[in-house]
Amino acid sequence: MATMQLFPLTIGLTLLSVVHAGYINQGECATTDKLLGNWYIIRWAGNLPLPEEKLRSPLPPFTLSKNRIGYLEFRMNISSPIGCVEFKMAMNEEKGKPCFFTLWMWHYVRIVFIGGENFGFAYLNGITNGVPQKMGMLMGRRNHTANPTLLKDFETLVIQLSLNETSIINPPYDDSCEPGKES
Repeated sequence: MATMQLFPLTIGLTLLSVVHAGYINQGECATTDKLLGNWYIIRWAGNLPLPEEKLRSPLPPFTLSKNRIGYLEFRMNISSPIGCVEFKMAMNEEKGKPCFFTLWMWHYVRIVFIGGENFGFAYLNGITNGVPQKMGMLMGRRNHTANPTLLKDFETLVIQLSLNETSIINPPYDDSCEPGKES
């Protein structure tokens, strides 16, 4: 059991050492206070167990804010058959582990600004029911487009995560659940 718990931590710390390796743009650790605001998902890739039709679904923007106990909180209004539903997930910034946030036991997400503070990479390495799960995301603060060097850097991240760069998804943008647009 201890070996299984150390595996995601070991993978995460290994990736920490290569965060700057091979990137065109310089990376910098993200902290809770610098991440606050609205973000867009520009590209993502992963081996998450999702149906094919969900993989390419349009994605709305998301907000990173502080919750009542000071944790970073991911919030996204997701379109569903019954209307817009808010999805929330708390992320605790790990003390002594730069850029790392705990989602739940032994699931860490690492967030790094790339090419300044308007774009970032978020990536997850975890194990659920004994199955390794990986996901990487390129996110933008003010828009849902990125320049070619950021896209190339994201391809490098996907390769570093041992994912297939041909599986990178460019999700359509969904603004149907933005405030003021709900029906």
